[in-house]
Amino acid sequence: MSVTEEEVPADRVVETLESLLRAPPFVRSPKLTRFLRFVVEEELAGRGATIKAYTIATQALGRGPDFDPSLDPSVRVEAGRLRRALDEVYAQHADGLDIRVSVPVGGYRPRFIATEAAPAVADDAPLPDPAEVPPPAPDRPSPTVIGLTPRGQAAIIALLAGILLVLCIDLGLTVSARMAPGPAGPPRDMAVRGQ
Repeated sequence: MSVTEEEVPADRVVETLESLLRAPPFVRSPKLTRFLRFVVEEELAGRGATIKAYTIATQALGRGPDFDPSLDPSVRVEAGRLRRALDEVYAQHADGLDIRVSVPVGGYRPRFIATEAAPAVADDAPLPDPAEVPPPAPDRPSPTVIGLTPRGQAAIIALLAGILLVLCIDLGLTVSARMAPGPAGPPRDMAVRGQ
C-alpha cells in the first residue's frame, strides 16, 4: 500500500470509522468503540486540540469530573489497547479500508492517511469463513498491579507510611526512656544488697 499525505475528506473518514467499529476487536469492546468514535469525531469537528486524557476519560469512558490523569493511567492503558486493535484490524481485515486511522504514541489525536486500495482478490480464490464474533465482554476497570486503582494504591502507601512513622516514634521514645538517667541516689539493686 502506498501512503499519500493529502487531506482526507471527512465523509471517507466516517465511512472508515464505521467499518472499523464493525471489526471484531471493537465489537468485543464497547470501551474501545467509545474511545475511537470520540477521538475521531472530535478531530473531524475541529476540536482535536482539546483531545486530552481528561476529556477522553470524562466524555468517552464515563469517568467523573474528579478524574486525575496524573494518578489514573486508565486512558493511557486504553490508548495502548486501541492502537493494538487498530493494528490488528488493518493487518487482518483491511478489505475496503483505504483510509488508515491511527492514534500516534505520545498523544490521543487521530491521524487519517489515504492509502491505495489493495488489489482485488481473484474471483476463483476461496473466501475465508466468516469468524463468529464472541459476545461483547462487560466493561471492566483495567487491571492494576495489586488489584487497586491508583488512588487506592496511594491510600495504602500513605497508611503504611503513617504506621512506619508511628513505629519509629515509639522506638525513639523507648530508647530515650532507657537511656535517661534515673533518680539521684544509689541504684535500687545496690540499695537492697546494702541493707
